[in-house]
Amino acid sequence: MKRILTQFDYINELSLTEIETLAGCITPIFVDTGQYIFHLSDPAESLYLLISGVVKMTYGNPRGDEAPIGFFQTGDIFGHLFLGKYRFRVGSAMALSSCHLGRLSEADFAMLVDQYPRIGMAFLRLMSDYQRETLARLHALMHVDARARLLGALLNFARHWCCNHGDWFQMPASLTQADIATIAGLNRTTASLLINELRRDGILGGRGRTLTINLPAVRNILESQGLEILE
Repeated sequence: MKRILTQFDYINELSLTEIETLAGCITPIFVDTGQYIFHLSDPAESLYLLISGVVKMTYGNPRGDEAPIGFFQTGDIFGHLFLGKYRFRVGSAMALSSCHLGRLSEADFAMLVDQYPRIGMAFLRLMSDYQRETLARLHALMHVDARARLLGALLNFARHWCCNHGDWFQMPASLTQADIATIAGLNRTTASLLINELRRDGILGGRGRTLTINLPAVRNILESQGLEILE
């Protein structure tokens, strides 16, 4: 676990002693495709480090309505809402592939922060970056057109999944056009029409469920509209 933790941003800047202590508090969990890591209204009493796999996060209400609000991949940390005043999950997390996770309880997290303030600072940096990304997405939904919202959502996905080299990135097959449409604040039909249009323009590629993204082209379009890229 110690070696695995060095692959996580924010954690990899900690000292060896801090990483070893953190590793000793993490419980490994394995989840199969389609299984839930937690559900809406479950007690929020732990956070999760995604060691491998893909997780879909949905937001829900007591009536049972749910919509995807984000996706996590290897190296992401999620489920940290227990750090606030709300004590129950406001959404659900489902595995889109076989997942290996590390679970850190609230009690262990509090102990770690008390003994090693730098661990607390690492998680503060994590949450600050998440908030900045959320605000940038909100700005895009409020102020740009449908085409730019779709491109912004695709670039956000690629930023999480891409290995940071090469001009083209292939979206994971586990993410559907319906999921992408919801994240971009579009209906399914509009998203499909825009994807086909962008394919004709050479900005997107692939056929059917296979979708590839010309990253430099997407960045240029978004930058021309003043949309924050967050890269």
